[in-house]
Amino acid sequence: MTKREPRKLSAKEAYGRLWHGWVKKHWVGLTVSACLMVVIALSTAGYAKFMEYSIAALEAQDVNIIYWAPIGIIALTSVRGISQYLNVVLQNKLLSRVQADMQREMYNTLVDMDLAELLAEAPAAISARFSADIELVRGATIAVFGSVRDVLTLIATVVVMLSIDWAMTLALLAIFMLVFLPVGFAGSRIRKTSKDIQEEIGQMTKSVNEGLSGIRMVRTYQLENTLKETSNRSFERLFGLRVSIVKWQAALTPLVEILAGFAVGVTLLLVALRMQDGAIDIAGMIGLITALGVLTNPGRKLTQAFAVGSQGISALERVYSFFDTKNTVVDGPDTVKGVRAKGLIEFKDVDFTYPDGYQALSNINLKIEAGKTYAFVGRSGAGKTTVFNLLPRLFDASKGTISLDGVDICSLTLQSLRDQISLVSQDSILLSGTVVDNIGFGRDGSDRDACIQAAKDAAAHGFISKLTDGYDTLIEPSKSTFSGGERQRLSIARAIVRDAPILLLDEPTSALDAESEASIREALDRLSQGRTTLVIAHRLSTILDADQIVVMDAGEIVAQGTHDELLEEGGLYSDLFNLQFDMSASEDKPRRKRAGERKPAVSAVERIFRMLGF
Repeated sequence: MTKREPRKLSAKEAYGRLWHGWVKKHWVGLTVSACLMVVIALSTAGYAKFMEYSIAALEAQDVNIIYWAPIGIIALTSVRGISQYLNVVLQNKLLSRVQADMQREMYNTLVDMDLAELLAEAPAAISARFSADIELVRGATIAVFGSVRDVLTLIATVVVMLSIDWAMTLALLAIFMLVFLPVGFAGSRIRKTSKDIQEEIGQMTKSVNEGLSGIRMVRTYQLENTLKETSNRSFERLFGLRVSIVKWQAALTPLVEILAGFAVGVTLLLVALRMQDGAIDIAGMIGLITALGVLTNPGRKLTQAFAVGSQGISALERVYSFFDTKNTVVDGPDTVKGVRAKGLIEFKDVDFTYPDGYQALSNINLKIEAGKTYAFVGRSGAGKTTVFNLLPRLFDASKGTISLDGVDICSLTLQSLRDQISLVSQDSILLSGTVVDNIGFGRDGSDRDACIQAAKDAAAHGFISKLTDGYDTLIEPSKSTFSGGERQRLSIARAIVRDAPILLLDEPTSALDAESEASIREALDRLSQGRTTLVIAHRLSTILDADQIVVMDAGEIVAQGTHDELLEEGGLYSDLFNLQFDMSASEDKPRRKRAGERKPAVSAVERIFRMLGF
């Protein structure tokens, strides 16, 4: 699959979209937060002016200063502290809501995304974007909000300084501008490194998941060291990137401190010179120095916010790349006539090529009669699963048409089409919830009685009844609560509840033992009655009674017919059948002719398998 590359965005584009898409709608909370930030800025800048008044009062020997000075200091700190607390709580609540909204929208986008696009990236990497990137966006947005407060504080403080000595203030501001010169370069480096870190986190998560999911094979083949080396390389790369970004982030703070110290030193020199000229008094000097100290903290925070904001842009680029992915598998205007389809399916000149250029199907022409069972056989990679994927429009054909009851499936709504299809695959997926919930997922609004009856029809009622809470037992998909056969029976029960006219059986018994397969085949036989059934099976013994067997090779249909007809014809199907049942000659037993040449022998084998319940 083609890797999805995020589009480069400016800060205005990245945060502007965040504002209009998710933040702006919380305008009430934003208004309150803005008011609180103004109060914080005024109370912070008020220190400098208050110090000027206090020193002036001391110079004037105003005895009342012993009363109003402590009260003023306490009032300023209390107002600022309370406002700061309320603002932090409000902003975090608001941004946590924004984070939850973005995660919800991103998850909805992923669930609805075209399968081809979804498969373009490893699940572990998608998970990292979904969690780590969104969390990084939240942290960056908090930093951006904090920078607004710091900018307001800077403005208020500069106004106070101008009221004390405008000439000195302009000189000091010119010096302070030096603080921001290295910020742009450092920010670009931080942004690039942050992007590399997020990508490496995705690779690390993928490596860990792959190793743990295949741990049995790893230990059997003694690949522990290989696994450790692969993961360790990822850990070391991540370590190097994290150290790099910390260096750039850490460099900003001392740089600001050094420049701020330089500004304070120059301030003292200029103040001393102006005091000699009588242009400023002690009170004004103390006020300016206090204001300069006030400026240092928000100035330092702004540089840090710039660094974090740069990381946020990188994360937003990755998140938006998902939101901006356009689906090509979209609803058609029609619904299936009469709600329930008859089940007549026809492929006409169908080709399919995956996004990476691999052609999986070529010139498929096939008519599947309603209510009949069609089995698809062939070597691995022949295109059988692709046929199954095209029918419910998990992908759309690259060429040709697929019709249901004479209607092109691309003209149907996805819901209308997929309501007509049930699936039982070799991977029996269970979701979090109770047993009855998992059965009821087959159709919206299915009642408990229908689910229990479906479980009985699927031969699942027995083991469900033995569970601690029966049908109300909670299922944890990550735990091995059920055997493979039990999971398959639950999957069959789900398909029974769905009661769709088309049934897709994708190797539903391939991973089961003989005893489990026999019981499940009985349930599948009951389920397929009266339905158009398509079966993929590597065990040819399971499809001997199919109405038609479709033989595929290299993406093409190379033969079609009944079991007996295909054996009589010879070719690939006969080869596969003989290979599975050892019908070829051997040195330690009398030579037999191939099954296609000696039909009575084949019929005997066929009868034996049917007697065994296959």
